[in-house]
Amino acid sequence: MQAGVLAISLAALAVSLYGIVERQGASRRAERLRFAGLVNELNSLRLEHQQPTTILDYGDAVDAVNARAELLAVQAFLLRRKLHDIASPEYRTLAYALSRSGYPAEAERCWREALLATEDEGPTQALFARRGYAFFLFAAGRPEEAREQMRLGLKAIGSADDTARIHQIRTYKYWAADENGDRAAELRKQAADAIDLLENEHARRRMRAFLESTDG
Repeated sequence: MQAGVLAISLAALAVSLYGIVERQGASRRAERLRFAGLVNELNSLRLEHQQPTTILDYGDAVDAVNARAELLAVQAFLLRRKLHDIASPEYRTLAYALSRSGYPAEAERCWREALLATEDEGPTQALFARRGYAFFLFAAGRPEEAREQMRLGLKAIGSADDTARIHQIRTYKYWAADENGDRAAELRKQAADAIDLLENEHARRRMRAFLESTDG
């Protein structure tokens, strides 16, 4: 009799524990979906508002968009602490939004978390995260740290094929835009040298035009 009661009690405990775990799992899934929604809205926010027609309208629209972006960024930043499967592109989107909204410390934390996330995401994501973090550091007046991130990003992507070399070329040009004088000229030369190593002739023509263009 006692054995039967014990068995029933253990079964009830198991069911109770399963229910707790299932509820926790559902809560985590809901939080993850909410975070993804916030990041997605941050990405699309600036494309969704109506185009202003006057200077006053423009100011109002910008204020509204910025206020909404700040709210979304802060919500996502607080929510991210409960999650364990955030991808580096999501961290990058959040870092950009926090930086634009005037939260540099929080933005830098997200850049560092983006770098950690790339450990399982491959060289392209590592380059993008380090390059974005470098832009943040240049804007913060920390050029030596920014240059180190650029170097690490270039090292991560390597030069094993034309795709990697194109990423290198783009990075050299973007980096040069944050430098002056001889340093900028040397970076553009490195980009030009990398173009010569491209195996595909169409890619060489395209990247030469990209390097010579005044935009990114």
